[in-house]
Amino acid sequence: MKKTFALLSAAALLAISFTSAQAFPTGKSNESGDYISGTGLSHLLNGGIYGGTMERDVQFGAVVLPLETSKAVLYLGLELRPWVTLFVGGGAAEHELGMADGDSSHMVEAGLLLNVIDHDILDPTLFEDRLRLNMGATWSMTEANWYGEDVKWQEINAFVTLSIVNDTTGNKHFNPNSIALYAGPMYSYIDSDDLEADQELGFMAGIEIFMSETISLDLGLRQFDGTGFEGGLNIQF
Repeated sequence: MKKTFALLSAAALLAISFTSAQAFPTGKSNESGDYISGTGLSHLLNGGIYGGTMERDVQFGAVVLPLETSKAVLYLGLELRPWVTLFVGGGAAEHELGMADGDSSHMVEAGLLLNVIDHDILDPTLFEDRLRLNMGATWSMTEANWYGEDVKWQEINAFVTLSIVNDTTGNKHFNPNSIALYAGPMYSYIDSDDLEADQELGFMAGIEIFMSETISLDLGLRQFDGTGFEGGLNIQF
């Protein structure tokens, strides 16, 4: 399991090193006309890899301890509608609680992503700007062994992000098709017999770079009790 986690982590770090995309799977085309109307059968499937770290305080027994999670997840997504994407994923994770290291463990995830609003700020010209509103919810399940006790938990995350997208197509000095800056609130709930989240409301922000119409890279931060970082590589088939 540790070898698997190392391989997935290396792949995720490689994606991050390119300068990354939304640390959550994404099923949308970045073309404004495709955002609501759809992109055809060739864009029904998408996939990729994402990973990173998350830091937060949790109630464990009678004490509050910092929980740090490192994960690397491969995912596959399906566009149920042009603006709705369902995804499932699996990978490996390591969880450190206080001074106790947990063994490498599996992690499974699933989620629903909604592309709600796509609004042009300027007419279609070079460096056109757009505003976007995205929403999503994810579910994950994992486990760890701390102090001789097997601990299992599920986590539900929900988020809303506002993005400003700047198209760079036609600029010979810059290769990516477009860049999006995003930010918004995040809610995270832990369901477990042994753990309880100390802080459920957080904040997320990041940068999304569309290298082409089908490939995007992402780098973002997640702020709860501590700051975590995630990155990912997303591909539309």
